[in-house]
Amino acid sequence: MKCWTELATDAFEYFEWFSKEEALKNVGYVPSFSVFNMISSQIYTIEDQDTFTNLCAKLVTKLALEKEAIHDNHFYLFGIVETENIHSRIFKHQKLWKPLKKEFELDEFSLGPEVEHQGKSRLRYASIAKINPTGILEALRITARYPQKYALIASKRQGVLTEEFIKSLHEKIYLEDVKSAEIDYFKLVLSCCLEGDLVFRWGSSSEERELDIIVLEEKKELFKGVLFEEEY
Repeated sequence: MKCWTELATDAFEYFEWFSKEEALKNVGYVPSFSVFNMISSQIYTIEDQDTFTNLCAKLVTKLALEKEAIHDNHFYLFGIVETENIHSRIFKHQKLWKPLKKEFELDEFSLGPEVEHQGKSRLRYASIAKINPTGILEALRITARYPQKYALIASKRQGVLTEEFIKSLHEKIYLEDVKSAEIDYFKLVLSCCLEGDLVFRWGSSSEERELDIIVLEEKKELFKGVLFEEEY
């Protein structure tokens, strides 16, 4: 397994799905974003995937502890779950956090309120959790397993764990069509990075995995001195 890091100055060139037209429509101009990538190839087994996730968690924790520019940031896990059975008592009882607790260890998470939204054909819950630095690995495991439902951000804003913030973010980044519903990562970047936040996103192909950290271009200096290439 090979692992390395890259820094792309222009996220619009790096991601085909970054749309300048969509940016103009949503915020009135085209912001400048950069993206720091942790990449692994020759991923053949579950053990390889776990090894890469652990390496990513170590590097993210290192950045959080050593980079002065993000010392005052906190890590948050935002999530959305939904069902087409809008009358499901089980779904209304379990909501978002109860099922997640059955799969993952959430002791290092401070769970926010679960905000309900009932549409014509779908019922969903959105929430956010504040994560201690020792919980970063578990948060990355969650987002790696369910990249369409959960997203990791780092922010120094106040009031992130409030119902008002959850409702506002949900309205901005929820992507819905007739077949599926998921987090719109480009809108998440527009909503959060323009406030100075860091947005984390997983990418994958048959034998590759990638963790992207998207920031305003002016914040790209955060990643100075952390580029590497290694084999495992």
